[in-house]
Amino acid sequence: MSRRSPPPSALHPEDRPDPADETGPWLAVAALATLAWLGLVAVDRQLLAAGSSPWALVRSVYSLLLAPLVAATLFQDDRVRTADGDGVGHARWVYAGVALFFPPVIVAYAGHRRVAG
Repeated sequence: MSRRSPPPSALHPEDRPDPADETGPWLAVAALATLAWLGLVAVDRQLLAAGSSPWALVRSVYSLLLAPLVAATLFQDDRVRTADGDGVGHARWVYAGVALFFPPVIVAYAGHRRVAG
């Protein structure tokens, strides 16, 4: 016997998935995280001495929090757009991989997204 979930028409109205729940402002979140990343990289390069505690904190924030956040929002945005038939396809893997090291690649993703959709 198959263990599939029932079709949405068989669910109670409160249990039906709402497509608007997932469309979120993913590109805006990615843009803000990228701007924060750029700001912290500038602070790191211009103001902080290598090896100091503030340097380690700033580096940790932009490399371990902000860069993965941009990659994750890129995936979520493309997942929602793919469901609508407008995604960038397998190129999202390249964009997300690059975003882990250089989040401003989100600008190229936004351009590709505009061309593709």
